[in-house]
Amino acid sequence: MKQGFIAELSPDRPVRSTFLVQTKERKIASNGSAYLDLDLVDSTGSIKAKLWDCDRWKLDFEADDVVRVEGQLEEYRGAAQLKIRKIEKCPPQEIDLRDYFPRSARDPEEMYARLLERMRRMPEGPVRQLLLAVTEDPAIAPKLKLAPAATAFHHAYLGGLLEHVLSLVELGDQVCDHYPALDRDLVLAGLVLHDAGKLEELSYERGFRYSTRGQLIGHISIGLELVQSKMRALADFPAPLKNRIEHIILSHHGKLEFGSPKEPMFPEALVVHYLDDLDSKLEAMRSQYASDKDREGDFTSRNRALGRELLKPEIENGK
Repeated sequence: MKQGFIAELSPDRPVRSTFLVQTKERKIASNGSAYLDLDLVDSTGSIKAKLWDCDRWKLDFEADDVVRVEGQLEEYRGAAQLKIRKIEKCPPQEIDLRDYFPRSARDPEEMYARLLERMRRMPEGPVRQLLLAVTEDPAIAPKLKLAPAATAFHHAYLGGLLEHVLSLVELGDQVCDHYPALDRDLVLAGLVLHDAGKLEELSYERGFRYSTRGQLIGHISIGLELVQSKMRALADFPAPLKNRIEHIILSHHGKLEFGSPKEPMFPEALVVHYLDDLDSKLEAMRSQYASDKDREGDFTSRNRALGRELLKPEIENGK
């Protein structure tokens, strides 16, 4: 079992722990000697690390490996950095990858049960059948509980996709309460299914990456294939409903330049797009605030997903 998580590291004690190598780069110092520049991560965060005079070491690890590290925590340019004295690859039998990836603060089993409970309260009909056929599929459910929603920009942690979907379903109910002309079942179908392709688009076994199929095809096309296969398995699934659900999946990025093959062409598709956009961007802001909680000044560093710095929430009354 892993001991010594990044969030627990302290400059006043030596570091002896295990970490996932996120990046590994050999560089040359000003004195001409080689060193390794590493980004190490676990489920509580990330830390920069250096291994000086690295060519004298016999190193058997690469990026995405878990390594056992001994060293000392130092401060460099105002940020914590780990100076490594010893590093070696961990045997696979000693590794529980859940210790090395960020994860949702919420229990995935609780979120999954909550999502199923909401869908089971839907009126009997083809939408309910379709959603349960997808989410209760024994080949899909374990992935849904584990998958991140992205590699970096939003909900980029284990259970992130399920957390995102559940948040959207709860938002969707509130929006439909406010706009009763909306087809609630259609909105909920779009919110549950729009990112289904991410279950195959993303790889999260040794790091958050795009799978080969994900890189080549993309989650919109993969998700459309998955949902179409489930529709075909249901007897007499209505063609007009099929067209609308497919359109929501194809249009949920909102604009052609954002990767949508189509733009939303009816109210429910528009709602799915804007709720998806809202939830993902608010999570991107939350994550940025968490990352920069110790940064000095009124603003965070630049958020890549949003393309801007963010005013810190604790800045009040013009201070």
